[in-house]
Amino acid sequence: MRISSVMGIAAARVHLPIFGAVRIAASMAFALPALAQQQDGASSVGTVARLAGRLGVQTCLDATRRFGPALTGTTGSHSAVVMTHPAAPDAATLGVAIERKDAEATSLVSATFAPTLRGGCDLSYDKVDVWRKSCQDVALQELRYTQALERLGEQIAVVPYSPTHHVYLIRIAGGCVSVTKEVVYP
Repeated sequence: MRISSVMGIAAARVHLPIFGAVRIAASMAFALPALAQQQDGASSVGTVARLAGRLGVQTCLDATRRFGPALTGTTGSHSAVVMTHPAAPDAATLGVAIERKDAEATSLVSATFAPTLRGGCDLSYDKVDVWRKSCQDVALQELRYTQALERLGEQIAVVPYSPTHHVYLIRIAGGCVSVTKEVVYP
């Protein structure tokens, strides 16, 4: 596993030639995200929590421990980027982007952990998969959903698992894109 966590704020003075002229971008401050690449799915437990903890997140740390392994997956490999407020990481939203790979597919997971006034942390995530089969076949074979598909519009079908957990199926040439969206209030 390769983990790098950079918490410092970097300042840069950049000279950019634009249409023959030189423009100066004045001292742009930014914080670099924490990165991780995990090659073995079996030891992936805690990657999101480990990165969040290194950035100073405390309020949502328990939620990253509880839900992080489900977001990174338990098989295959993954890479993760964790982003948070550079000056107040514990008081702000924690953003996570994860690339999940296994034998069948590559998925993108985008998650947000948000501290609440209740003292806890809410979670929202989206998982995007591209399938080389029809959306009807994805619903039946992958999601085990046997009811008629509801429509959001002309091209998008909805599999409503619960009021806060849906899967959207988008028809594309030669297949289907599924977007799993869930909001969790632990």
